[in-house]
Amino acid sequence: MNDMIAAIKKAGIIFCIAVICLFSAFGVNDALAKIFTIGIVNAVSNHIVTVDGFKAGMAELGYVEGKDVKYVDDGLINDVELIDDEISKLLSQDIDLLLAVANEPAIRAKKALGGTDIPVLAAACMKMIETGLVKNLKHPGGNITGVRVAETTSKALEWLVKIIPNARKIYLPYNPDEDVSVISLPELSKTASQLGVELVLHKIHTVEETIAAIECLPGDIDAIFRIPSQTLSPRNSELSLAAIKRGIPIGASLPQDEAVLVTFASDRFEIGRQTARLAHQIREGVKPSDLPVETAEAFLTINLKTAEKIGINIPYDILMQAKKIVR
Repeated sequence: MNDMIAAIKKAGIIFCIAVICLFSAFGVNDALAKIFTIGIVNAVSNHIVTVDGFKAGMAELGYVEGKDVKYVDDGLINDVELIDDEISKLLSQDIDLLLAVANEPAIRAKKALGGTDIPVLAAACMKMIETGLVKNLKHPGGNITGVRVAETTSKALEWLVKIIPNARKIYLPYNPDEDVSVISLPELSKTASQLGVELVLHKIHTVEETIAAIECLPGDIDAIFRIPSQTLSPRNSELSLAAIKRGIPIGASLPQDEAVLVTFASDRFEIGRQTARLAHQIREGVKPSDLPVETAEAFLTINLKTAEKIGINIPYDILMQAKKIVR
C-alpha cells in the first residue's frame, strides 16, 4: 500500500513538472495572460477618428476591450503644452504600448520613452525622418515605428490647379513655429513653380488672424491651399466658411472639414486600423525596430456642394478619378 501511495505521489510530481514545462514552452494560458494595456495620447481633434479606427482595428483582430485589451485614454488634449504631463501620467499606469497620434505627441513620446522598453506607435505622422522620429523607414531603430500619412502635398496642389486651371495666385497660411508646416514649404514652392502658380505665403499664429486675412484677401487670389497645422486644422471649418463667403476654393493636402473643395490625402480612420495591425505584431513579440514604417494610401475627395456654392464646374474626367464625392 505504501509503495502504491509513493507511486501516486511520484506520478503527481511528474505531472506537475510536465505542466510547468508546457507553460514555459508555450507561454501562459490565455486565461492567465496579462491584459494588453495601451496608452493613447492625441492633441488634434481631427484625429479622434484615427483613435476610433485604431480601436476598431484591434476589435477586428480579436481584441475584446476589458478582456484582452485596455485603453488608457483621457481623450483629446486641448493644449499641446500638456502633452508631456499626459505622457508621464500614462507611464505611471503600467502601459505596455503608447499610441501617439500626429507629429507633436509622437515626437514628445519618443523623447519621454527613449531608453525604455515600452514600444511607441506613431500614427498619422508626416516627414518622420525629417522630424527625427525615425532614422530609416525600413529600419526605424529604437522603440518606435508606425504609420505615416502619404506625402501628398505636391500632388494635392496639382489637383487644385487642375480644377482651377486659371489659378495664378494661391494663398497659403502657415504657422512658422510649427515644424510640420515649415518642412512642407520648400517642396511645395518647387511644385508651384513647375505648375506656373505663385504661392502667397502668410505667417499666422491664430485661427482668428487667418480668418481675418481670408476676409480681406485681394481680388487676384484665385485659391487657398491648406497644409498641416496644429493651429489651424482643429478649426478648419471656420476657414472654409470664410472662403466660401468670398467665393474662393480651398484645396488641402490632408483631411479637413467636408466643405473643402478638393482634398488629396490619407483617410484618418484607415490609418488607425492600419496601426492596429502593427500593435498586434508588437503584442506577438516583434520589436518596433524590426517593423518598417508603413505608408497610408492617399485618395482624391471632391466636394460638389462647395463647388456649386462658389460657382465652379468640376470636369467629369476629374470626378471619375475621385474616390469620394460629397454631393
